[in-house]
Amino acid sequence: MIFVLGIYTLFLFYTLLFSEDSYERFLLIFPVLILSIYTGTRMNVGGYDYHVYKYFYSLPQSQNPYGYEVLFVILRDTFKMLGINYNIFLLILSFIFNFTIYKLLIKYSELPAFSFLIYISTFYYWHNFTIIRNYISILLFWISLKYILEKKPFHYFGLITLAFLFHKTSFILYPLYFILNLKLNKKTILGILSLALIINPFSYLIFKINITFLGLSERLNRYSYIIEHGNFYEFLELSIFVLTLIFVSSNLTEEQNIMFNINILALFIFIAFYRFAIVLRFLEFFRIGIITMIPYLLTKIRNKNTRCITFSIFCLYLTWKYYDTVFAYAIHHYTTWLPFL
Repeated sequence: MIFVLGIYTLFLFYTLLFSEDSYERFLLIFPVLILSIYTGTRMNVGGYDYHVYKYFYSLPQSQNPYGYEVLFVILRDTFKMLGINYNIFLLILSFIFNFTIYKLLIKYSELPAFSFLIYISTFYYWHNFTIIRNYISILLFWISLKYILEKKPFHYFGLITLAFLFHKTSFILYPLYFILNLKLNKKTILGILSLALIINPFSYLIFKINITFLGLSERLNRYSYIIEHGNFYEFLELSIFVLTLIFVSSNLTEEQNIMFNINILALFIFIAFYRFAIVLRFLEFFRIGIITMIPYLLTKIRNKNTRCITFSIFCLYLTWKYYDTVFAYAIHHYTTWLPFL
């Protein structure tokens, strides 16, 4: 438990004491290094998926009883061919994942250390400890956002195709190249969210879509029997955050506008498919919008005292969220295979 608390304390320390200038943004690389070791050397932590992936990794090359996507099978086979065991496989992935996030938050967040704190307190463990295949495709999407900004469709679609070959849920990302650059006014946003309310009673129809491509229909049919609502508190958090963002945002840069639109899409999906938590897995692609735009909202508070009070409340809330996350995902049982820890 000391490691679990220590990681959070480390990022809280950086958030509280660092001013986020270019030099201190560089120094953020040191807690990211520690985070990578902490995440990558976990043992028997990550729920059911940890053991499923471990078993999958132990299989002979090309064996794929779970029907995983082709690039993940190739990734496993490549590491096994190099003589790398499962523990080192996770460690290498951890370094790749965390330093990718580091670069993305340096690029898109006004307060990268604060964004890291938000991420660790909310979605980090779910992404890095559990949904490994999905997370690779998520990161590829987050990397591809730069090609929307640079108006390079072939680069964008190329990365999304790679993401699709790691996790099939990535098929929803193809049209986003044409959507995320749009400048949405409040009237349009109201119409989009109203449409989500209309879709909600008919959301079960998504399971009736006949998509034979790569077995998508079979998977949708299997998921149709998982009747579980979305998390009400997460929905409330997202709703309050996005509605605040809508009314406070102004003079957005192109990068901020993409993150703004990502949040609108996230709330649209949550409203439309609230009755089916399995469909809400698509929201994982949009988490970057939250962890980068909360710091943006904080910088919009001009009064220094009000900003400090708001920031303090956020940190207290994130501390509670971290506590809740740690026990929800059984991270308090964290153990490491490193012999000296």
